[in-house]
Amino acid sequence: MGGSRARSIALVGGFGAAGLVMAGIYFGSGRLSRFDPPLAAYAAATVFAAFAIVYRYAMWIQRPPTWRYFVASWRLVFRPSRLIPNLGKLVVLVANQIVLQRFIEKRSRSRWAAHMCLAWGCLLAFAITFPLSWGWIQFGVAEAGSDYVVEFMGWPMFAFPPNGPIAFFMFNGLNISAVLVLVGVALAMHRRLFDRGAQAVQTLGNDFVPLFLLFAVSVTGLMITASYKWMGGQNFAFISLLHAFTVVLLLLWLPFGKLFHVIQRPAQLGVAFYKEEGARGEQASCYRSGKSYMSRLHHDDLVEVMKEVGIDFGHHQDLSPQEKRKLIALNQAALVDGVPYVG
Repeated sequence: MGGSRARSIALVGGFGAAGLVMAGIYFGSGRLSRFDPPLAAYAAATVFAAFAIVYRYAMWIQRPPTWRYFVASWRLVFRPSRLIPNLGKLVVLVANQIVLQRFIEKRSRSRWAAHMCLAWGCLLAFAITFPLSWGWIQFGVAEAGSDYVVEFMGWPMFAFPPNGPIAFFMFNGLNISAVLVLVGVALAMHRRLFDRGAQAVQTLGNDFVPLFLLFAVSVTGLMITASYKWMGGQNFAFISLLHAFTVVLLLLWLPFGKLFHVIQRPAQLGVAFYKEEGARGEQASCYRSGKSYMSRLHHDDLVEVMKEVGIDFGHHQDLSPQEKRKLIALNQAALVDGVPYVG
C-alpha cells in the first residue's frame, strides 16, 4: 500500500479507537456520574495509548510482507473445506502460543517463567486498572449493610463479605499483579546481566527501559499499599502521584517500545497454517541444483512482495541459499583470477 494511503488508514483507525475508548468512558460511567476525577490521568493515558497502538498496528500490518502473510494465513484458516479442524488447531495454538507461551519454554525455563510472570501480572493489572479508571466498576454497600457489592456500569453484579477470600483478592489484586511483575523483572534482569548471549544483542531502549518502567510501576503501587496500611497514610498523596506518573509513562511507552510485540503476537498465529499449507503443497526447486529448498507458496509470495517494494532479482530468486553462497564464492574467485562473471 502507498505510504500516504497507509498513514490515512492508520490515522482513521487510531482516531476511531480513541473515540471508542472515550465513548466507553462517557457512557460506561453513566455520563461521567461515576467517573473518579483523581483517576483522570490514567483514563487520558488509555485514550492516547489506544490511538497510538492502533495507529502503529495499522502501519505495521499494511507493510507489504506483513499484509501478504496476514491475509494468506487467515484465508487458509477459514477455508470452508478445513474450517472445523482449523478452528480446533487455532484453539490449541492460542493455548500454547498466547496463554502458555510454550515457544519461550523451549528456549529456557527461566526465560519462560519471566515472560509468564510479566505477561499475567500486567494483564491482571490492566484488567483491574482500566475498568476502575474508566468508571465502569465501583464497590458499593449491599442492602444488608455489611457486605460489599460489585457494580459494573451501575448494575449490581454480586456481593461479598469484607473479610472473606473474595474480598482479599478483590482488594489485593493489584498487589498480586505487582509481585508477579517484580518476579518477572528480577528473572529478566538476571538474564540481561549474566547471560552472554543476551548481552550481545540487548539495547537500552528495547531491553532495559521496559523493565525499568515495569519495576517503577510495581514498586510505587506496593508503596501505596504500604503507606495506607502500615504508615498511617504518610506521604500517600506524593506516592499516589508518583505511581500515576509511572503508569502513564508505561502506557505512553507501550505503543513505541518492545512491549508492542504483545499486540503483534496474535496476528502471527496464522503463520503456522501458512507453513503447513506450504509443506503440503508444491515445492520450489533450485534451477542450478534441482533440489527443493522452500514451498512454492512462500517463494511466489516472496517474489511478489519484492516486486511491490521495487526489488526484482530475476532468475536469481530461483536459487537455493546454498547455491547463492556458491555463486558468491565463485564470483569472488573470478574477480581474483580475472575469470568472466559466473551466473
